[in-house]
Amino acid sequence: MPLLRSARLALLTGLLHDRTVRLAVTGLSGSGKTVFITSMVHNLLSAVGHPARLPFLRAAAERRLRAIRPHAPGAETIAPFPVHEAIAALAADPPHWPLSTTDVRRANLSLRFAPAGFLGRAAGGTAELGLEILDYPGEWLLDLPLLGQSYRDWSRATLERARRGVRALLARDWLDFLARHPADSAADPEVVQRAHGLYRAFLAACRTQQQLSLLQPGRFLNPGQIADLSQLSFCPMPLAIGAGTREGSIAALMEARFESYKRNVVQPFFTQLARGVDRQIVLVDVLCALNDGEEAFADQRLTLETILGVFRFGRRSLLRLLFGARIDRVLFAATKADHVPALQRDHLEALMANLVAVPTLRAQAAHAWVAATALASIRCTEDGTDTIDGRKVDVVIGLPEGSERRIRFFPGIVPVTPPPGEFWGERFTEFPVFQPPRIAPAAGDGIPHINLDKALDFLLGDTLA
Repeated sequence: MPLLRSARLALLTGLLHDRTVRLAVTGLSGSGKTVFITSMVHNLLSAVGHPARLPFLRAAAERRLRAIRPHAPGAETIAPFPVHEAIAALAADPPHWPLSTTDVRRANLSLRFAPAGFLGRAAGGTAELGLEILDYPGEWLLDLPLLGQSYRDWSRATLERARRGVRALLARDWLDFLARHPADSAADPEVVQRAHGLYRAFLAACRTQQQLSLLQPGRFLNPGQIADLSQLSFCPMPLAIGAGTREGSIAALMEARFESYKRNVVQPFFTQLARGVDRQIVLVDVLCALNDGEEAFADQRLTLETILGVFRFGRRSLLRLLFGARIDRVLFAATKADHVPALQRDHLEALMANLVAVPTLRAQAAHAWVAATALASIRCTEDGTDTIDGRKVDVVIGLPEGSERRIRFFPGIVPVTPPPGEFWGERFTEFPVFQPPRIAPAAGDGIPHINLDKALDFLLGDTLA
């Protein structure tokens, strides 16, 4: 009888603990998605034999991780995440940053661990967690709100933004072209293609010249694998209030392609993405936005609010209504925390938390978990001090890419709340691109980081308990 009870208890423990978690990793261009996944996978593999590599991941610190193995890719529609290529880049001499991914990628791990709870201790043995990590361009997230918008509403909002601030000068050629080709004029494929090209050039200039973030549709700048590129040939048009689009007009053709894009590109992607996703991490380069100026910072904040609106929790979540998604944990992480000294990292985390404070309260009211942190997936610097104008200041010390000499870098003071107008009188600072540390290609010592373990404990700790 004791043996039978033990077997039953072990079976119950397995049912409770053997599961699969699907983690979606996203962030806008340059936020560090590839680096995050590479460091996450390499450090998890290293933590089995070297738990001190992830001291704040409780399962590692308590030495309950027994084995972690990657799954070989099968005959699947989603390409595997290039872990080996990314590790090879970091192990090269000199090391360099791995290439960014521009389409959907997936990494699969199997984590064997000893449960920590009463049932786990009573039954002994181990449990298994399947971890599926999805990487996709964060720009594509901005397409999800289009599913709830008409062509008219999207056009009006986009044109209003295009006529304000730094966008206005960049949009001049596109807007002048639209003025010469009214929305109700006869549809001409060459005119439509030219208008689309000018709009796409406007979006590209917004990103490269002014570092703006709210650029829709996301696939105009990062199309991924789309069989029929004609579905992308549209742009916003100024439409008369209350008037419909005339059949055979430019606006009617644009509207038809807008609806086709939503139906054939956006909806299938998010149906595939959202099905079964449990956890989400959104990587945000807050420091870069501070450096790029007031309008870039405000635009990044608006982009965050748009993304948070997409992932709003509760029964009326757009993701849940459309796809039945049940994302119960989201972590917003300010990246490149190694570019500021230790005390400033607390400021960076506080600023990140402030940027998502209202949506966080809303999510908590819906019994979901949302948190903010500051992290460096790969730590490239060490802390130090320097003297500036006779005053001792905290700095970071690192090797800029392409340089042979390490520098002492003072980043300035990171604000803990969105800065007031007077903050923007001059540039915040100019951040160098630091060379990553060279690592061993085989998992062992892992990759140096800041707060990666805390992030993993928030995202996965309950599933490894």
